[in-house]
Amino acid sequence: MSNELDELMTDDFLSGLDSPNKNNEGLLDKPSWVRGDTVHTTFKAWRAILDLQEIKEKSIKNYGKVADRKTPKSLYQIKKSEVAEIVAIKSQSLFRTSGFSDDIRAFFDDVNSELLDLFEIEQNKQRLRRKRSGVRSKCKPELVDDMQVLREKVEELESQTVKDTLDLMLQRMPLDLRRRLSM
Repeated sequence: MSNELDELMTDDFLSGLDSPNKNNEGLLDKPSWVRGDTVHTTFKAWRAILDLQEIKEKSIKNYGKVADRKTPKSLYQIKKSEVAEIVAIKSQSLFRTSGFSDDIRAFFDDVNSELLDLFEIEQNKQRLRRKRSGVRSKCKPELVDDMQVLREKVEELESQTVKDTLDLMLQRMPLDLRRRLSM
């Protein structure tokens, strides 16, 4: 068995594991509107959106709170200016005036909608985790009512226990003692 593994572990195989081929990264699954190689603007914009998507997904998953109106939209949405900054082109020319603007805008909107969906899923998880139970989640009138009900139950159980104890004692009491007590 070790001989078979040794035969499979060639230098080419091992060197392929160590260094992934960065030049071909994403070339196989790129959309049709991405033209040229890695230096073309469409490729840079596409990669920038994908890289920002990864960053936003991590920030969404690491955001451990329930969002409120003060939660920044930049936590879960990519801005066109962020993409333009990475590509080093003005966002107006990238998203409005270029020949590929319609395609990149559609891709950009799709990615943002995916991020929004992920954000909503994570927020629902947070809401379920944060859903309070127990005493701290109740207001004072509810606590007072609960306490009164519990006290009544305790008194009822105590009186039942005392009655049961007395009945048991009377049953086990010797007959002559019962006669003296006129029972």
